[in-house]
Amino acid sequence: MGQTWTNEDVFFLQKRVGNCSLSAIAKQLNRSETAVSLKLKKMGLRNTKNATGLLTGSELAEALHVDRKTVHHWIQFHGLEAISRITCYERKFCLVNINSFWKWAEQNQEKLDFSIVEKHALPPEPEWLDEARKTNTDKTIKTYKRWTTKEIELLLKWRKEGVSFKEIAVELGRSKISVERRYARCKNN
Repeated sequence: MGQTWTNEDVFFLQKRVGNCSLSAIAKQLNRSETAVSLKLKKMGLRNTKNATGLLTGSELAEALHVDRKTVHHWIQFHGLEAISRITCYERKFCLVNINSFWKWAEQNQEKLDFSIVEKHALPPEPEWLDEARKTNTDKTIKTYKRWTTKEIELLLKWRKEGVSFKEIAVELGRSKISVERRYARCKNN
């Protein structure tokens, strides 16, 4: 039979779950990963991601109809508050509190197109959101457009012919920097 769990061990486990990987917790408690995993299951703390009541970046992105990398970009560079959590098996998630998201969204309305966000997709919705939905949005919100094989072939052909990146960008309906980067990637491969 294994070691009995002391109150200190249980408290430590409750405190560290979601902040450390399962293997790190097991090592600190001098127990096996299986023992820690079973104890978490008995305590009802197994699903650390859902237990927080917060949204993952991917869930938020899906509700807003944007790419999940866009949400991570907002977190890294535009001040959207998020908490980083680790699930039992070392996978990291960025979790966003819905109330802090709405505060951030009110200050950064130019980054979002609220007309495509379904009503009550992210409750509780603030009062200003209905007005933001009504405003005609001719915003050019950046969305990633995959490169087709045909576009890549045209890019390579036109570069061989000496066509500038700017002209290629206009022809393909892409930014100049996008064309330059794709060309550099094609040359390296």
